[in-house]
Amino acid sequence: MQDESVSDLSEDDGQQIKDLHDRWVACELAGDVQGLLQLCTDDVQWLVPDRGLLIGKAAARALLAEPGAQLRAIETADVRIRGGGSFAYKTSNYNTRYTVADGSEERVNRGTHLWILRKTDGEWQVALVTWQAATT
Repeated sequence: MQDESVSDLSEDDGQQIKDLHDRWVACELAGDVQGLLQLCTDDVQWLVPDRGLLIGKAAARALLAEPGAQLRAIETADVRIRGGGSFAYKTSNYNTRYTVADGSEERVNRGTHLWILRKTDGEWQVALVTWQAATT
């Protein structure tokens, strides 16, 4: 994670969210769907480009289990974490390298993403995930 900016949160809360971000990326690269879902609230919402809103872990599990690309690397930059109390949000730019299903061609997807996080029983979890790919 690069260029991190945290405001209006305690140092501990900011660090917990940064750690959550790192665990998320590790789970994504490993294809660990269950690990990703453990980082989410039970009522997590995924606002998926061109697909609409998915609500709950079961809907997220179905999305994440779909066959598709093999992730090779995920880089984030301009990470910003803001919030207070039991809510926070994280935005960043991303650069994801992946191969298509047959593995013959590596591609790159760039864009921005947003998480809304909720703190429950002292633990931060992802409550909403959305992203937008760059058009150029």
